[in-house]
Amino acid sequence: KQTVKQPEKGKLQCAICGKGVQHANLVSFSKRRIKQVRKPNLHVHHLVIEGTKVKIKVCTTCKRSLREAQRAEQVAMAKANVK
Repeated sequence: KQTVKQPEKGKLQCAICGKGVQHANLVSFSKRRIKQVRKPNLHVHHLVIEGTKVKIKVCTTCKRSLREAQRAEQVAMAKANVK
């Protein structure tokens, strides 16, 4: 079971894993360094928590794992209804 923590407003951060902004250097052939900001690939995901629908920002990796868990639940329910 994953916990959902709401990040501060305007922050680029995943609500599940906490993946956020990374700072890096782009180094050219001449070894000149340019500052670079790498942002996470965030999507808004609607999640039902204790009967209330919540919108959270989730990275694509976490969104995929949430979707796979939901599909597994649907398959289990379908198999239970068939029997």
